[in-house]
Amino acid sequence: MKKHAHPKVPTPWEVTPRSKKDKGKSHELRNLLVIISLSVLPYFSCLYGDFVFDDAESIVNNSIVNGKDSLIQIFSRDFWGHPIASTHSHKSYRPVTTFTFWLNYQIHGTSTFGYHAFNIICHGIATVLFYKLARELEKKFNNFEISFPAAVLFAVHPVHTEAVANMTGRAELLMTTFSMFALISYLRHSEMNWKFIGFVVLSTFSKEQGIMTIPIAICIDLIICSWSKSKILHSTFLFAALGLLRFSINGFQSAKFTKLDNPAAFLDSRFYRVVNYSYIWLYHIYLLVVPTNLCFDYSMGCISPISSLYDLRVLSPVLISILAINGVKFRNECRVFTFGGLMGALSFLPSSNIFFTVGFSVAERILYLPSSGFCLMCSVVLKKLSSHCKNAELIALTILLLSISKTHKRSGEWNSELSLYSSGLQVCPMNAKIHYNMGKVLGDNGLTKDAVKNYWNAIKLDPSYEQALNNLGNLLEKSGDSKTAESLLVRAVTLRPNFAVAWMNLGISQMNLKKYQDAEKSLKNSLTLRPRSAHCLFNLGVLYQRTNRELLAMSAWKNATKVDPSHTQSWTNLFVVLDHLNQCSEVLELSSEALSSVPNESRVHMQIGSCFAKQNDFEKAEEHILTAIDLHPTSALYHANLGVLFQRMERLAEAETEYRVALMIDSENIIAKKNLRKLENHSFQNSTRP
Repeated sequence: MKKHAHPKVPTPWEVTPRSKKDKGKSHELRNLLVIISLSVLPYFSCLYGDFVFDDAESIVNNSIVNGKDSLIQIFSRDFWGHPIASTHSHKSYRPVTTFTFWLNYQIHGTSTFGYHAFNIICHGIATVLFYKLARELEKKFNNFEISFPAAVLFAVHPVHTEAVANMTGRAELLMTTFSMFALISYLRHSEMNWKFIGFVVLSTFSKEQGIMTIPIAICIDLIICSWSKSKILHSTFLFAALGLLRFSINGFQSAKFTKLDNPAAFLDSRFYRVVNYSYIWLYHIYLLVVPTNLCFDYSMGCISPISSLYDLRVLSPVLISILAINGVKFRNECRVFTFGGLMGALSFLPSSNIFFTVGFSVAERILYLPSSGFCLMCSVVLKKLSSHCKNAELIALTILLLSISKTHKRSGEWNSELSLYSSGLQVCPMNAKIHYNMGKVLGDNGLTKDAVKNYWNAIKLDPSYEQALNNLGNLLEKSGDSKTAESLLVRAVTLRPNFAVAWMNLGISQMNLKKYQDAEKSLKNSLTLRPRSAHCLFNLGVLYQRTNRELLAMSAWKNATKVDPSHTQSWTNLFVVLDHLNQCSEVLELSSEALSSVPNESRVHMQIGSCFAKQNDFEKAEEHILTAIDLHPTSALYHANLGVLFQRMERLAEAETEYRVALMIDSENIIAKKNLRKLENHSFQNSTRP
């Protein structure tokens, strides 16, 4: 007899298909929360950091970002705000990144919180997208349990701190984000659709490296053997068209760099250039594997060039070859591992010096996208290790905790230039540029002795460092050591004859040494190189004044105010000399022009008030002198001058009050002392009359 089949009732410990799906969603949500937390929390230490290093040029002083120039010019300027067609341009064309800086500036101005928050959020998005990409790769290559460890490592890898904590590093973040979007789109549709093309274009115009998304996508097809001639042809056409467009924007010119930027590129021997490039590639790999000693700048002595066969680093090309050969040999062992290696290598290629010279030797920021390939490779290694080593998870957890700690500490070092440069000196004590930057920051903070020490260190490490010679000379001049300043500045202009600022500073030192003829030549040399320098015109005027050539002095100061109407020192000196020459009528004629440019300059108001007083227009004189006092209430001279005005107006009680205020500020003020004594004598004589 046939038995009836009864429907099977699931036991409590059996998971239904529905609950499996719910469990998968819960697992995915947990993964995303962990990844987002790890990508964001370690960077909280830099949220309120200052503008540091390149931020001043890319954001604060960028005339498009700060609104001085029209936003439409974003398409004709480089990343630093200079015309892309200029021979002096860096040729880095990143309008998408610059636009985000412009948006930040419109909302936050020079408050840095918004800029840092944007970068951190962008890193979080890039990490989530990398996780999604890795999930797609798991399906494509049939190799699971690699996406989460890869994304966790990407979230906390310390080498990313330069891209995330440094506001200028946003170019890397945006480029990688759009590249991830493009690759995810390609994996889901297995073709180069308009969405893929759009994201590649956005990636490329966030930073040039983004164009390598196209060959990375081709690698996916090549590895899984799903490529076709038409696909390769379309990809090649897109790559060539986008590359041609990018080079045409540059005017088919590459940026001009110097030996200071990239020493290896300027070695005479081709053999040693290849050797040095190979070592630099290995050093970047080392930073990915052991990111313990990180530095914002690896130039000028940090990594000495290889120039001898006795230097063990000369074996670098051999090591690179071994890595490449092994990669080819074992390419079919694990396709995800192979793709990770190719992704890292291809995205690093534009920075490799192979096709064109780059403006750095080693840079952590350029590893942001290549590190995604490295993270995939590490995840595969962890999976393999887990099946052979009981402590694999413990090792991975230890690495994770160390990475979080290092990332948090390193991002905090980007908070200020002082902390950034101090950390740089610990890693690269032989880097002249870091000593120079340290000297600059210390000098700006009034720590002159420490600044002088760092400038001398920079010059000892690189005696031809003309910028350090100039800055040290300028600092010593302000400290009163004009003789040493002159010798340093002579060296600077000898090394670089077109150094306009050094010529001006040399002229100032020579003027203070009373070498007036030499000073005049130096200042005129500076003006020949930089004719629209208001500061140099001002100093030339000072020279003319010291040599009793008042008319030439006034002409120089007038020219300075035409070049820069806000040059307060030129307006002040011009008005003082005109007043001295009894030409107050000209001061009053120029007063409206001066006040429209420098409305809040106390010295200008004081001088205008003085001239109104000489013209017996006491009401206007009082108005301007009171404005000067409001702007600078602790000036004994201003209170004394107001006392003189009140005395002339026979408002003696008010005059006495102003003289006493002046003496409270400066007990040695001669004008206040003398006139107060007169008022007291006058008061005493009146009180003793019968």
